[in-house]
Amino acid sequence: MKPFVFQHAQDVWPEGETLLHVYICPREQDRELTALVTHAYDALKDFPITPVALPWLHITVDQITDRVGAIIPPTERWALVDELGKHLAGVEPFDIMIGSLMSYATGVIADVHPDEPLNDLHTTVRAAIQTVRGPDATGYPTKVPHLTLGYAAAECDSDQVQRRLRNGVRPGHAPMRVDAVHLVDVTADAQAKTITWDHVAAIPLGAGS
Repeated sequence: MKPFVFQHAQDVWPEGETLLHVYICPREQDRELTALVTHAYDALKDFPITPVALPWLHITVDQITDRVGAIIPPTERWALVDELGKHLAGVEPFDIMIGSLMSYATGVIADVHPDEPLNDLHTTVRAAIQTVRGPDATGYPTKVPHLTLGYAAAECDSDQVQRRLRNGVRPGHAPMRVDAVHLVDVTADAQAKTITWDHVAAIPLGAGS
């Protein structure tokens, strides 16, 4: 495992800048997920892995890559919120499973499944962003959905991390309800290996039902 590098599209995140993202965020009601993540934190405390604190847990749906956050004015942000609302009005809330936990190349992630509703959500969100900002606004590479639990701050043995996760975190899965996405203006601290954000808006799924 090697130290994590935050990305802007396929480049390094520009120092000192924020980037707009669309995230799925766990709800307070997802108590089994909170327990799973808390147990994972305990299992990882002896490794140089910076945990993602509970308020900042997220699944990335998409990143807006054509401009940094500072030069996307409020009028354009609310145009994004409005368009996301239109596109997501016909998307019904759904349930996913978080886990198993995996020691990855640059940190610890939880697999997320099934793929289909998350992939469909990504497609819908990307279409909404491109409606407002054009096809060059979404250069973030499409990835298999996952939830990051911690970012590696230094090199460590991935096998040892995986062994600790598998043996020390039981059960290794938890359900999560997806009933909204969040437009957020994200700050990445490359040294501290942390992600935080200013919340722009929550956009519910299925508002047109």
